[in-house]
Amino acid sequence: MEPNEGIIYEYVWIVIVAAIVAGLAASLAYYGIALDLNPACNATPIDVDKVLQEFKPGVKELGPGIYQVDILAGQFFWNPNKIVLKDPVRVEFRITSKDVVHGFEIVGTSVNVMVIPGYIAEFSWEPPKNAEGRYLIICHEYCGIGHQEMKAELIIERTNTLLDGADIDALEVTGGDIGKITEPTYIEFEGVISG
Repeated sequence: MEPNEGIIYEYVWIVIVAAIVAGLAASLAYYGIALDLNPACNATPIDVDKVLQEFKPGVKELGPGIYQVDILAGQFFWNPNKIVLKDPVRVEFRITSKDVVHGFEIVGTSVNVMVIPGYIAEFSWEPPKNAEGRYLIICHEYCGIGHQEMKAELIIERTNTLLDGADIDALEVTGGDIGKITEPTYIEFEGVISG
């Protein structure tokens, strides 16, 4: 192989890598601009120094089954830490942080949002019709030494027992319990543990 032949291969690989990067950038631009497929969350700026005066955590029922839930995150708590929704159809979440970056996740659902100080994360969630019971809310972004204790609870109460012609008990048998808080079950062990 001649010395100039190696340079040609280098240029070929540079062109291939540049084409791949250009293709990825073009696909991002196409999906973001032409198809308007952007993140499902909006971020509204808020003054961090005034967050406690301007932002009031709590649950408001805007209409039948439509709720607005305002949540304040802090090291190491969610305020409110217990959210009760009766027959929710749509939930408008507004979440902000007063100190560091947190991650808001309702375990077993599609709700997963970053909470950044200085911004209110706003998004909408439509719970499945068979969603019922207690769901765990966690912080999935490490926020300090008490991070593992940053938990809250979402309780969805249903007043009707039949949803789309199916009994709720039958729905629970087929699945959908991921993320629900259930009572622990203990199994007795008989035998010898060697170590």
